[in-house]
Amino acid sequence: MVAHRLYKSLEPEDKQHLHYFFYVAKDMAKPIHQKFKKRSCHIKLMIVDDHIGIQGSGNQDTQSWFHSQEANVMIDSPSICAAWVQGLRRNQNTHLYGALGREDGIWRDENGKEAEGTIGVEPGRFSFAKGVIGAVQRVRGAGGF
Repeated sequence: MVAHRLYKSLEPEDKQHLHYFFYVAKDMAKPIHQKFKKRSCHIKLMIVDDHIGIQGSGNQDTQSWFHSQEANVMIDSPSICAAWVQGLRRNQNTHLYGALGREDGIWRDENGKEAEGTIGVEPGRFSFAKGVIGAVQRVRGAGGF
């Protein structure tokens, strides 16, 4: 929801410079939501202008910064960024099937359907309650994590 809101705030010409993807495993042709426990990839990668790369497991939140011992690395190297992209393309199908739509920033299959299990951009009036329930389930060891 937050990513979609930020994406919508971009000017159309700026959206053409942003490319982001859902992870798609090498043997898959669409993203699989983590709640199905079939496959997931927690790592984040951002490459800017083909030479600045940020890679790691940390989210941009206080949980990751202060409690989860997650880390990211930032480099300025065209050759390392190119090697990262080549590695992704060899070991994943993300570049083939994971791109989000340029108009709205949403992943959809060839029939226009969003990935199963995602909450979408309009999760409903009481979506916060789902979040609270999910958090309680995670603490209890259930809830898809």
